[in-house]
Amino acid sequence: MLEKLPHKNLFYFGFIVVFVFIGLSYWQLTRYQQDKLIIDSIDSKDFINEISVSDLYDLNKFEEFTKIQLTENLENIDLVRTWYLRSRVHNGENGYHLVSLYGTELEEYFLVNNGWVPLNKNADKTFLYKNPNFKGRLLNYDIQGVGQDDIPDSDYLFRIDKSFIESETGVDLPEFYIVLIDDCGSGVECINLEEPYDAPHLSYAFQWAFFALCLTIVVLRKNNLITWKK
Repeated sequence: MLEKLPHKNLFYFGFIVVFVFIGLSYWQLTRYQQDKLIIDSIDSKDFINEISVSDLYDLNKFEEFTKIQLTENLENIDLVRTWYLRSRVHNGENGYHLVSLYGTELEEYFLVNNGWVPLNKNADKTFLYKNPNFKGRLLNYDIQGVGQDDIPDSDYLFRIDKSFIESETGVDLPEFYIVLIDDCGSGVECINLEEPYDAPHLSYAFQWAFFALCLTIVVLRKNNLITWKK
């Protein structure tokens, strides 16, 4: 039957593109659902848990986005190293996230995303050495992607990758890292996890689905598989 179609090449190529559009629509829909689940999870974890650094190493004790406040004696905490997380945008302006690694006298370590700094990196890093207020939320580490591999001995990171930072520093990190939500430092903008960027994933999902529907109608019409009644 397909061999008798007047525009069979259009039929084959057209429906390949239709399936691509449907795939893009599904991908955007799943992104929208993931973002909604994240926001709901953040909203449901508004109680502040006072914990020690040792508690961070207790597997399965906490969930992602749990709000915490470290109760550790700050005099026993030392700054080990800092990095700048590349390509971060805040209010439409490019910059970095300032990432810091801290250690205790018991050789327990934890990683902190302090927040956003501009490209000129004019943040006052002295606050990292002075009694910072470790109040934030726990986040999972980033997953290593394809390309843009982090470079050893660099002050810059493409992602907060647990395995890379452990191999780079020779320390054992806990299951989560901390994103500060308060007292992030001079020149550092705290990351607002409670009101994240609302990407138009749902709009894009409808857009790609509409394109798929329109192209399907065009292909079927050109091959006389559907007709309009006069």
